[in-house]
Amino acid sequence: MGLTDTYVPSEQTKFKQEDRATFDFLKNVKTISSAVVGQAARERYQAAVREAIAAGRQPPATPREVGDLIEPLFEWQADRFISRQAQEMLWPRLFEALLPDEAEYLQRLEAPVPNPVGSLRLAPDIRYPAYYEIDYHIQPGGMHGKPMIPWVMEVGRAVYHSGANDRWEQQTKVARAIPEGRYGRILDLGCGMGSSAIVLKERFPDAEVYGVDLSAPFLKYAHRFAERFGIALHLSQQNAESTDFPDGYFDVVSSCILFHEIPDEAAENVVREAYRLLAPGGILNIGDIGPYRKLDPYRAFFSDWQTENNGEPYWRSHGTRDLEAMFRAAGFRDVTQAPVEPGAILFATQGRK
Repeated sequence: MGLTDTYVPSEQTKFKQEDRATFDFLKNVKTISSAVVGQAARERYQAAVREAIAAGRQPPATPREVGDLIEPLFEWQADRFISRQAQEMLWPRLFEALLPDEAEYLQRLEAPVPNPVGSLRLAPDIRYPAYYEIDYHIQPGGMHGKPMIPWVMEVGRAVYHSGANDRWEQQTKVARAIPEGRYGRILDLGCGMGSSAIVLKERFPDAEVYGVDLSAPFLKYAHRFAERFGIALHLSQQNAESTDFPDGYFDVVSSCILFHEIPDEAAENVVREAYRLLAPGGILNIGDIGPYRKLDPYRAFFSDWQTENNGEPYWRSHGTRDLEAMFRAAGFRDVTQAPVEPGAILFATQGRK
């Protein structure tokens, strides 16, 4: 039994009751909107499809054709309006709510960890790629521009997922996609706040688990959080496109929800770098949203909405790229791509060196 089986991961952020009530309200609004208004939109869309078929027309075969049917519907517009407005309300309110205790949080973030079991390497002079300098998820400052972002995300991701990933279910499913085996070293690309790396360590406790990310605040938070529970992670601030690890150093390279955040050229670089880092026979495991061609047109259209409406400029690039071909071009064999569970929009793409 692991940490996430018994404990909702949190640094126990402090809020006034009125702020906590606001965040609970936003989470519940998003949940109800999806379950009621969003479901009504889908039912009206399905009725329109049946009408089209009865009239002798072809059902929508592409995301754009789905959009032509569903975008005029009030229910669709209402559900998407609620989703966007909740995001716009969430982030500024979070920063404001944390402001009274900001000095305490930042002092905690910068304080050295006594007797660490893992390690942390930062790179103060790191150069951020241009694609990273955006407000992901319409968060002010993106993933690294504001030092309080770890605590903002700690609460924000619960609201963002409507409570659906509170125990890191996505990260667990991606880790479980890795075949059973005895692995000496595992690398987590884009480890963020450490959740995916911790899940990998729980799945393979005898392996040394490493994580790289561009965000110093996230890495500091991840290091502190892992150490709090005696979990040894070796974290470093690096660009996943080009790391300083030796050739063939890892048995597994994995990432969870990284590839939809980077453009095609960067994705190709990361795949090639993973090939360099893997020992012969090593496994690359990429968990991310499914390619549009493998989703039904409605789910692909729903997924694609993020591109232009939720601070996800590379979402469509990932949805339309051929990650399997990218793996093969880098030299990987035995390439597979499948949902992490039946019906899931989260897919695992794997290859062996």
